[in-house]
Amino acid sequence: MPSRSTLLLLALLLVLATPAGAQPSWSRIYGVQPDGTAAIPVPAGPLHYQVEPLEGGPPLRPFAPAEPDGTVRAPLGGWYRLLQRDRAGAISQLGHRFAVGYLIVVTGQSQADALFFNGAPDAGAFRADRDDPPAPPVHAVLYDCLGRPGCGPDGTHWGQAEENFGARILLAELSWRLNRAPVALAGAAWGGATVAQLAEAHGPAGRRLRRIVHAAAPASAALVLAHGTTDAFLGTPPESYIAGLGVVVQVLRAGGRPAMPVLQTPLGPLDGRYRILGSAQLAAWLAPEGRDALLARLGLSRTSPLGRDAAIDAGAIRNAQADAALRFRLAPGGDLSRLAPGADGVHWSRDGVRYAAHEVAEAIALALRP
Repeated sequence: MPSRSTLLLLALLLVLATPAGAQPSWSRIYGVQPDGTAAIPVPAGPLHYQVEPLEGGPPLRPFAPAEPDGTVRAPLGGWYRLLQRDRAGAISQLGHRFAVGYLIVVTGQSQADALFFNGAPDAGAFRADRDDPPAPPVHAVLYDCLGRPGCGPDGTHWGQAEENFGARILLAELSWRLNRAPVALAGAAWGGATVAQLAEAHGPAGRRLRRIVHAAAPASAALVLAHGTTDAFLGTPPESYIAGLGVVVQVLRAGGRPAMPVLQTPLGPLDGRYRILGSAQLAAWLAPEGRDALLARLGLSRTSPLGRDAAIDAGAIRNAQADAALRFRLAPGGDLSRLAPGADGVHWSRDGVRYAAHEVAEAIALALRP
């Protein structure tokens, strides 16, 4: 019969040999499945596991062996902690706090990428102010952190929305519509990426997409948010756009449960760049809301019209997106046709981000309802 010390050593070795994905990362939110639970991977071996509220209270899953697939099930809610007990009765926490909720993978280009950052208002990435709605109490954001200090072994990091205005406002809108359930966003967008670059597995945009999808899996839903600006300016043929989008959708669906909704928010309006006294920089400072700015309504901020070819190509991309929605069974991701771009005519103003968050959250909530 093995000694107590031998059993403890065996349990420790099992934990150390466990992949990082089998231990909840700090503040991770696992995507809830149709049965109202999420499957949490755990180490293999003669261990029992318990799920309990972080703040205390009766266990939601009392100590028992893992399921045959090597997971334990946790219900919608959080924050939770996962405990393990070895044969000798020693109990320890496995990983960090986690929750089970609605996890949305978001891809696209700069309009989507800006949700996850701040400090670049000219690209729609705003810092949240004190008066902006707070993020929900139980939320998370999955970031790409490849090559940065403290990054996880898979190149991703679970964190909080904090000062990132776009993520905070979208999370707040989502939580309100989903009965205050835990919510998470996974940032799989890349600024300026064409659809071909997102579809390409070996380029930076395609690698980020696949890295985030893999780290988030299984997601509750996926969203292609207002993509197509770069393709419109480059004149990408509609069939080429549809083919590339098909690959992107396939990648997204591979990271979700069967029949996971994939939503598409079509390319929104594009304007020419606004100027005040001939200066685009002055317009960005004094009239960041573009055509909705007071100076624009007074005729003091003028725009150079969007070129005819660019307008035609943008319309072609929107038509391609409508065809792709039918071909790939994409759910509507919100209507941005009334959203006015900011001063550069492409990226969203702060009010534009609020408008987009409202539209997108409503569409996601509708797609997730049974």
